[in-house]
Amino acid sequence: MVAEYGDEIFEYMREMETRMSPNPFYMELQAEIQWSMRAVLVDWVVQVHQRFNLLPETLFLTINYIDRFLSCKVVSLGKLQLVGATAIFVAAKYEEVNCPTISEIIYMVDNGYTADELLKAERFMLSMLQFELGWPGPMSFLRRISKADDYDLETRTLAKYFLEVTIMDERFVGCKPSFLAAGAHCMARLMLRKGDWTKSHVYYSNYTFHRTLVPASDLMQPDIEGPGHCKRRRRRHSGLTQTQTRLVWGFGDDNTEEGSLGLPKYGLS
Repeated sequence: MVAEYGDEIFEYMREMETRMSPNPFYMELQAEIQWSMRAVLVDWVVQVHQRFNLLPETLFLTINYIDRFLSCKVVSLGKLQLVGATAIFVAAKYEEVNCPTISEIIYMVDNGYTADELLKAERFMLSMLQFELGWPGPMSFLRRISKADDYDLETRTLAKYFLEVTIMDERFVGCKPSFLAAGAHCMARLMLRKGDWTKSHVYYSNYTFHRTLVPASDLMQPDIEGPGHCKRRRRRHSGLTQTQTRLVWGFGDDNTEEGSLGLPKYGLS
């Protein structure tokens, strides 16, 4: 952010995050898809994201487009992957300098859709999103909060991991990215024993310590309730912070089963 306008930019971001939030209960409107199918779709999106080495901001923006689109449009199971492919295509155009081409996206869906179908879906998604594409993702808010730690790399890396965890979990669909960023940063500081949540953290995040404990406790809840399944989900989608994953959770690298949507599987090497 430009220092002189930092506070004004932050306020504008807070307005935008509210206006561009998806409906957290949109799955009740869907006839053929469920939250578990969304999780499989997100897992595939992460594979595509890693395959093209896209920015973290592109991943979060893609998920926002998917959830907002599904909040206002009933989608059949057969078109769900097209929604994901279109969302990452649009998000990459918005965030990246070099974005995947149409032919590359078609290849990643195993030629399940044509170029014309993808372009038509792109126009339709843009209209459904009312051309409001500049959603400020959690990375933007995390970048601001990190000022309070003088951009401590260890804290920031672990916080990124926690933010990546949220994209798979339906409980976080309606959460504001500023709220998630504050919770992730607070949890990272607690686990790394970096000290108290100071006045600087409150200033840069706009959340008190007790407020940040709400998303922080939700981030930890799956590990308390369930063993293998949640661990696999945590591990699979967090390719950006694999080193921290091993340090914190003790995961190794192995092959995990895929979901039942019939989405193509791609190696990430």
